[in-house]
Amino acid sequence: MAGNVALLIKTRERLQSTQPRLKIVAVLMRQTLDGLPELVRLVHDWSIPELFVQHLCHDFAESSLPGEYRPMRQFVDEQTLIEHDPEHIERVFETTRAVAEELGVQLRLPSVQPNPHPPGTPGPARCDWPWVRAYVSYQGLAMPCCTIATPDRFNFGSMTEAGVEAIWKGKEYEAFRARLSSEEPPEICRTCSVYHRTF
Repeated sequence: MAGNVALLIKTRERLQSTQPRLKIVAVLMRQTLDGLPELVRLVHDWSIPELFVQHLCHDFAESSLPGEYRPMRQFVDEQTLIEHDPEHIERVFETTRAVAEELGVQLRLPSVQPNPHPPGTPGPARCDWPWVRAYVSYQGLAMPCCTIATPDRFNFGSMTEAGVEAIWKGKEYEAFRARLSSEEPPEICRTCSVYHRTF
């Protein structure tokens, strides 16, 4: 991988271009936490200006979860940083921030504690996906967002068969938006790190 990154950077320099803009996106888990400061050093060594670190996006905890995804739920349970040794996490984060500042790497770290929305928060402020963009599977099945990933977990029906407008403005989508605007969001959202602002 390092060779590919080096080739890309050399090509960009040869073309005297600032494009493509490069950044590394990394998923933070218990097994990767302690390597975070070293990852910042690696990003710097690769001449990449930005490291975007995100939390696991979903915990697969909905009651309707298809059986084949239960190993993923177990993996997330074992690897999530939510409620996991906050003092150790903060020590690693502090070291990581110091290394990033020293090397001039732009760093984004996630929250590892849920940040509940205040009562009355409008739906699009909780998560704007169902209002501003669609996520559609290769079969044409519409889903609320990308974190759900597969339509067998949740979908609104086929945009291929019913049409985009019919699904987008349909009763199921509208009911979902209304619930997301309430204090009782859809179950699939209650276990999402974007919704809980830990992403």
